[in-house]
Amino acid sequence: MPYFIEDDHPDCNAWATVKEDGELMGCHPTKQDAIDQMVALSLEEGIEPGGERAEQRQVDTEPPEYIRNAAARGLELRAEGYGGDGTTDKTIREARQMADGFLTEDKIIRANAWGARHEVDLDAPSNSDSDADGWPGNGAVAHYLWGINPLNPEPAREWFARKAEQIQEERGSDMTATITRATDNIVRQLDFNVEQNADGLTLDGYGAVFDQWTTIEDNYGEYRERIAPGAFKRTLGMRMPILQFDHGSHPLIGSIPLGRITSLNEDAHGLRVKARLSDNWLVQPVRDAIRDGGITGMSFRFRIIDETWNRGNDGMEERTIREVELYEVGPVVFPAYEQTTVGVRSRAALTALQDAEVRNEIALLLAAGTDLESLATTELTADPDSLHSTDTETPTERHVSLPTRTQRLARLRLAGITTLEQNQ
Repeated sequence: MPYFIEDDHPDCNAWATVKEDGELMGCHPTKQDAIDQMVALSLEEGIEPGGERAEQRQVDTEPPEYIRNAAARGLELRAEGYGGDGTTDKTIREARQMADGFLTEDKIIRANAWGARHEVDLDAPSNSDSDADGWPGNGAVAHYLWGINPLNPEPAREWFARKAEQIQEERGSDMTATITRATDNIVRQLDFNVEQNADGLTLDGYGAVFDQWTTIEDNYGEYRERIAPGAFKRTLGMRMPILQFDHGSHPLIGSIPLGRITSLNEDAHGLRVKARLSDNWLVQPVRDAIRDGGITGMSFRFRIIDETWNRGNDGMEERTIREVELYEVGPVVFPAYEQTTVGVRSRAALTALQDAEVRNEIALLLAAGTDLESLATTELTADPDSLHSTDTETPTERHVSLPTRTQRLARLRLAGITTLEQNQ
């Protein structure tokens, strides 16, 4: 049940924070104090603040039975394993509220816009024909969860459209955003067009594009977002971001940079990135995947310095990002490597990477441009005792091996060579 603020509560002679049913939660001398409590209570329960409530509610937001039934059916299908992985916890939570007969005004406005945008999904028989192969498709389940029966969508669409119009008329022009969303550690993705050089080591593409509206759905709801030209201008003069793969989340590559960004600048289209990938066995799978078209995504992580909010004609909130601080940029793959050779090697190396000395040595070797695979092959054929020799005449240019057998085996495992462990 959402929380509201109002200035005419019978038990409060100033600004009150109340529940939907009118229960007084707090009486405050200023409107801002009431807003602060409303937001805090809403965040604690994971729901949206209801906003300022007028003396008499003009719009009846109780959903009709066919919308409640559709939401309930969507929850049943989700419980049976349908619907895919794209549905947010917020959508599920709101579907439960809808099935119980409760809808907020903001949910009605968003549902009206969502239904219009996703009408095209019902062109697929798997989303609109219960006798078709693949029924119920992800689009059908999503419609149910939003209170729209995909087999007969018009009644719900018409109801949402009518109610959204009434709400907007009641609110008048005061349709500004009331939710403060995250502004730090934000990640955004887009397609990355790669222009390969003959050596296969140079990437050239866009890490962000300007003035392109993108629909974002997070814990606070759905909204549109775009990046304004000039958003990166200041951050580019401060420091060079890190070039990483999958934001440093890959279990083997981790936060080790893929290489070096050689050029980063804004043009009329967006943020153009040129980078030189390192030439070693660890980065090789990423290079191969980019070359073969297996990786086509670019992503960047940033903090918002300046932004503006408005509402579109359909009632959806719109954020324009005007200035950011850029942390990192790099290629990404969705989903991450799970069935490929890289994924198998990564999982085999997880135990080895638990050793801090192993991680430290690998970082040093990679920084020096050492070919770990050939080094591991040398160790594979060498006398294990000689690998731990303390002979002071050992040439300094020879890389000293790991100090323990466990760490030596870890190095071999990281290079994808496990024969030594199997034979001992």
